[in-house]
Amino acid sequence: MGEETGMDGRLPQVAILFSQFAGYHVDRVEAAARRLAGRAEVLAVEYATTSETYAWERPGEVAHARHVTLFPGRSYETLGAFEKYRAAMNALRGADMVCVGVPYSERDIIALSWRLAAAGKTMVMMTDSKFDDKPRSVVMEAAKARLLKPYKAAIVAGVRQREYVRFLGFGDKPVMPGYDTIDLERVRKAAGSEAVRWEDRDFLYVGRFVGKKNLPVLLEGYARYRELAGRTARGLVMAGDGELAGMLKSQAGDGVSFTGFLKAGEVAQAMARALALCLVSTEEQWGLVVNEASALGIPAIVSTPVGARDALIRNGVTGHVVDPHAPEEIARAMLALSQSEQAWQRFKEETAARAPLGDVEHFADAVEALFDPAGEAVEKCEALWSAMEDN
Repeated sequence: MGEETGMDGRLPQVAILFSQFAGYHVDRVEAAARRLAGRAEVLAVEYATTSETYAWERPGEVAHARHVTLFPGRSYETLGAFEKYRAAMNALRGADMVCVGVPYSERDIIALSWRLAAAGKTMVMMTDSKFDDKPRSVVMEAAKARLLKPYKAAIVAGVRQREYVRFLGFGDKPVMPGYDTIDLERVRKAAGSEAVRWEDRDFLYVGRFVGKKNLPVLLEGYARYRELAGRTARGLVMAGDGELAGMLKSQAGDGVSFTGFLKAGEVAQAMARALALCLVSTEEQWGLVVNEASALGIPAIVSTPVGARDALIRNGVTGHVVDPHAPEEIARAMLALSQSEQAWQRFKEETAARAPLGDVEHFADAVEALFDPAGEAVEKCEALWSAMEDN
């Protein structure tokens, strides 16, 4: 895009659009705004204040960027497609580059991407979708590829996401990594510095209590782990809430405790006290809780669908990768991480060493690389791809 001001003396404007902001989104917007300071104005746009799907804690002010909430006090799910389209068009008229972090299949986003591209905006798709998320139809994927033609580039989460967008027609377009990243230092500060004894650490799940998180199988695997570990068995902390809460509490046996929904700071503190994070979903585009755990050197037990494993989990080194349908594998992974403090410390050190792959500065690299293709950020993105592939 270049870095010079326009004829009217204004800086180029880079817009970043999300359905609503949580701490994760603010991390990315602020990182991009810091990186482009003096070269571009970053416009941070969210549709709504709340969501019925995600009970995210409302973040504070967005630093370094101009923050716009299109429908203050509204829940995203209550908004109609036309009112979203109209409000976004008005907000984004002055943008030169628009990074879209709302699902590309939404009707208003389809219309918005085509209209803004026709107006000369550089459209950038941001996604963590991958081919293995669900069964795919050749007809539907072909139609999807046609709908995505307005996008000139993509910022994706990892290797599997890169291959999926290439399948969707981005083969000759720039595809940058770093979408699903967080501010690691923010998490570390929130976690505090409380010393935790090895013997006091438990397994931890953090997230929604919904079907795709595969929590009945996690509980089954944990029960089997208790049989294997006997009197030395660690506890399992279930942090979150959702539609399956009642059923899960009925299924849970000895050693399982439920905290309810935790705020961002409380999640970081729970992570810091954990032995390992457990995320064994049957569908998981990424799993930012893995980034959070890695920030604190906490290894993870993740299932094969979890996107974050491509970057952050080296099997047997920073955690364990398991079949989401195999409770015995989950149990054995738990056992392997809970028997030796010395071995666990090695996992912790390796996890901390790999954690920077999930840091938000990579998102800033991606935005900068697309804003200034001749700059050094492009090489940084290539280096991240190489690090992810070395797994």
